[in-house]
Amino acid sequence: MIQDFIHESVLVGKQWRKIRLLGGEPTLHPEFFPILNDLLQYRNRHPDCVIEVVTNGYGTAVNAMLQQIPAGVVVENSAKESSLQTSFSPFNLAPVDDPAFRNADYRNGCEVMKACGMALTPLGYYPCAVAGGIDRIEGNRLGRAHLPRDEDDMTSMVERLCRLCGHFKEGNLIPEPIRPAGLQEQISPTWKSLYARWRNKRKLSKRRGVTKLTDYQLRFVTSQTSHPQGNDQPNINRESVKA
Repeated sequence: MIQDFIHESVLVGKQWRKIRLLGGEPTLHPEFFPILNDLLQYRNRHPDCVIEVVTNGYGTAVNAMLQQIPAGVVVENSAKESSLQTSFSPFNLAPVDDPAFRNADYRNGCEVMKACGMALTPLGYYPCAVAGGIDRIEGNRLGRAHLPRDEDDMTSMVERLCRLCGHFKEGNLIPEPIRPAGLQEQISPTWKSLYARWRNKRKLSKRRGVTKLTDYQLRFVTSQTSHPQGNDQPNINRESVKA
């Protein structure tokens, strides 16, 4: 998947300013170092590109991996000391469940899209990494199978997924000192329904022995010759690659 991203970037002459490996916790991905090495090969072509690993720095296993990261890779380490993060804002509070957002224009997105950039997840390309996670649960398979063109704003995807994202409600702009502490898990009705449906679907898939190939991988194989790139993604200057 990462090699496909690099190949298509080179093919169209895309020179990324920054490529970030996100999670979850990216260092725990079984192919973390192969992915990182592939990205460093891309940087050999474009030395100005910043390769960054975003980690929570939590736990012995994570810190052991961090010590092996080669020089020249930027590490953004939040150095968390607990699995409970009271300053995090819940994204499981869907704006569509809040009457105050009845007339919201979800096509505007939020600060996350600008701050983090486009994301590549196992399901394809999304306006941001959070959008990819939401689509994974909702199951609409909206991710682009190929590197989007510069004029592709992913508007339809933004409109669909931001209506479910709690970050849209606050714009991710509430300063941490005045942000209400998240001491309890908060989930709105739409998210409770989505999670229940997702869990049931997973159970059925395991019983039926569904293929382990992701939707992204399947679509990439079947669409290589036609190379479709979607309909609508902002002129993004950096890529967030979610491990």
